[in-house]
Amino acid sequence: MKNKEETNKVEILPLSNDYVFKRIFAKGGNERILKSLLEAILEIEIQKIEIKNPEIPKESLKEKLSILDIKAEINDNIMLDIEMQVGNTTAIDKRLVVYSSKLVAGDIKVSEKYPDAKNTIVICITTDNILKRNAYLSIAKLKFEKTQEKRYAEMGYEKEDEYLTDMISYYIIELTKFKENKPRTGDLLEKWLLVIGGDEEMMKKCKKEEGEIKEAIEQLEEMSADEKEREIYEMRERNRLVYNTEMYEARRKGLEEGEKIRRRTWRTKKIKGNSQKIVRKKYKY
Repeated sequence: MKNKEETNKVEILPLSNDYVFKRIFAKGGNERILKSLLEAILEIEIQKIEIKNPEIPKESLKEKLSILDIKAEINDNIMLDIEMQVGNTTAIDKRLVVYSSKLVAGDIKVSEKYPDAKNTIVICITTDNILKRNAYLSIAKLKFEKTQEKRYAEMGYEKEDEYLTDMISYYIIELTKFKENKPRTGDLLEKWLLVIGGDEEMMKKCKKEEGEIKEAIEQLEEMSADEKEREIYEMRERNRLVYNTEMYEARRKGLEEGEKIRRRTWRTKKIKGNSQKIVRKKYKY
């Protein structure tokens, strides 16, 4: 017979869901929780943090492709865009560049002077494998290519500039790679990624320790027990399922139509036989 605790146990919502992720990390008063995660990812000390968009517009929850990213500023000189990406990684590289461009453009508009533009960091945590790289955390910057020998000019620089600028950086974390390799250094980033990935053992361990991860887990449990929050989460998942189904059907119909065209073309060639060769020869140039 189940005891009362087992009967009342609520299934914990996945922190790897974009809505749940934003609710926990961008909620007003949760700056310390976001600060802890960012310090683990960026490996820097954060003295000050401000979440720019803690709210979640209701209309965005109904949109199948809406992005629930978190915009923040740290240490008064770095702008951040953090996204928990669940599926739909089409053209993710271009999307990340667009995110960074919008942050830079928005900051320039405010400061109105190029030298005053703040550094920009885009962080993407994804549940899919999207890069052909042997790393679960990849960092990209605007790096110079190797100088072509025919373009070389001897200027006496013993050490050449490696990057055009350190103003823009991209941090891409692929949770599937992390889980598959099961790294266990025990550092703060690994703890966060295990919790975000839903590792029950790590969640139990962190609940016994004081700190921001414990706070995040406790708020996640409260959110999971809230019927309205679960309803929003389930609606978000249904919308995603509908979108994925629509895309699957569109691809399937496209392939079927393509196969019909291929068969018609093949039959036409077979019927016409040598006449097609004559036509091709006539228009060859």
